[in-house]
Amino acid sequence: MKILITGANGFVGSHITEALAAANHQVVCSVRKTSDLSRLKDFPVSYIYGDLSDGNFLESAVKGVDAVIHCAGAVRAMNKKEYFRSNVENTKNLCKAVLKANPGLKKFVFISSQAAMGPSSADILRNVSDKEIPVSDYGISKLEAEREVKKLLGGKVRFTVLRPASVYGPGDKDIFIFFNLVHKRLRPVTVKKRFIQLVYVKDVANAAVLSLENPKTDNNTYYLAQETSYTWADVGRVISAAMDRKAVPVPLGDFIFKFAGAIAQSVSHITKKPAVLNKQKIREMLQERWTADNAAAKKDLPIEFTKLEIASKITYNWYLRNKWF
Repeated sequence: MKILITGANGFVGSHITEALAAANHQVVCSVRKTSDLSRLKDFPVSYIYGDLSDGNFLESAVKGVDAVIHCAGAVRAMNKKEYFRSNVENTKNLCKAVLKANPGLKKFVFISSQAAMGPSSADILRNVSDKEIPVSDYGISKLEAEREVKKLLGGKVRFTVLRPASVYGPGDKDIFIFFNLVHKRLRPVTVKKRFIQLVYVKDVANAAVLSLENPKTDNNTYYLAQETSYTWADVGRVISAAMDRKAVPVPLGDFIFKFAGAIAQSVSHITKKPAVLNKQKIREMLQERWTADNAAAKKDLPIEFTKLEIASKITYNWYLRNKWF
């Protein structure tokens, strides 16, 4: 198939691009003129340059392709307006371009986020059919983007929505902070137990590729994550074992996270650049549980999720080879 992928040069997008190329699909990457394409340099792909806010560009980009994987979007932004412009408006623009210039598209795959679902309560796993309760502007914007996909394409173009949990793997800069601390023999843990699920980036890429020609996934939404729920202490222990490196646990109270988020947000306002941490990101981190049911993805795609014990070792070795430490 000839596949258009947006956000191909990003962390998740580059792994999806690699998986598409490995499956012998013809890959067209939608990127900006200013995009850093270093993540894509080893893959046999072509590029089309433009902005997702430009309707004419999008109509040209989608014309003649068999499927679209929409991975582009803002993970961090200065305010709600920026999240909505990048995540909602651009998704709406892309769907409209498909309907106008390529209504016979075989599949539209949208990479959303667990943040659109919201956290869970007690020890009950959330389901994709449950009422969504996002707790951040990012999560709200991804949920609204999902709704645009369903509203505009429903009954006209087949689509699949994928909601990955916290994604990690080779090349990720956010989780690297955690790996780097363990490398320095420090293992941060929250004082209060909080539970999360994780998903290896190559599993997300695999799910996206499997969705393309699988009729079971038509017009459905899937949660992507390894089923095991971890505390942050568990994550640290697993990564420490994968690195074969003893690390001292460093208990961190909620006030430290909140203070760090406030400082980072203040600096962000001064520099005019979105921070990795902010008050809303901390609010997400301090939820008691981010857990949901991955059974539908395992059944329909089908996919087996990589265990943290295996994927963390692969990720650590990648960081070592590429001299990130």
